[in-house]
Amino acid sequence: MGKIIFGAILTAVAVFGWEALSWTAIGWHQNGFRAFRDESAVSEVIKANVTSGHGIYLLPSMGDAPKIATAEEKKAFEDAQAKALKNGPYVYAIIRPGKWEVSMGTNLALSFVRSLICAFLIAAMLSQTALFYPARIAFVAAAGLFAGLTADMPLWIWFENPGRDLVVNIADHLIAWIIGGAVLGMFVGKEPVAEP
Repeated sequence: MGKIIFGAILTAVAVFGWEALSWTAIGWHQNGFRAFRDESAVSEVIKANVTSGHGIYLLPSMGDAPKIATAEEKKAFEDAQAKALKNGPYVYAIIRPGKWEVSMGTNLALSFVRSLICAFLIAAMLSQTALFYPARIAFVAAAGLFAGLTADMPLWIWFENPGRDLVVNIADHLIAWIIGGAVLGMFVGKEPVAEP
């Protein structure tokens, strides 16, 4: 049990270190970010039009037709939404319309705790295997790939997240957990034993 705990802590440090490097020094995430031509004007429009504070907003909103609408009115409403979605602009955005105290220290602490929880989960799974060291790395890397496919690909499928960002995010998860696997595999998992 001690090796699992120690291995998971070192793995969390390694994964956290990679993610910090990935987001602050490499710049491949930020290279996909875009800016509005007139941020002040867009900010004012957003502040004036948010409906319920901090949250996820869609444009077009893709709401339901009024319940008292006739069949023809519902059809016209749905057609108008489909046309707006097709013709754009389309926006899927997390909007915070006002002030918020941003704490880099809190965010870093939460990020490390997330890495630690993930490291303990994958350590628990890896501890049930009998694999050679390279296969342990592959096992943990596969978990990173799984995380990218389950977390990032739906945003590409359903919310038009650009393909470039999809590839970068999945690669980031994969690299993080290849590194994590290299560390964790030294402490967790059993060597295969040949049957007599």
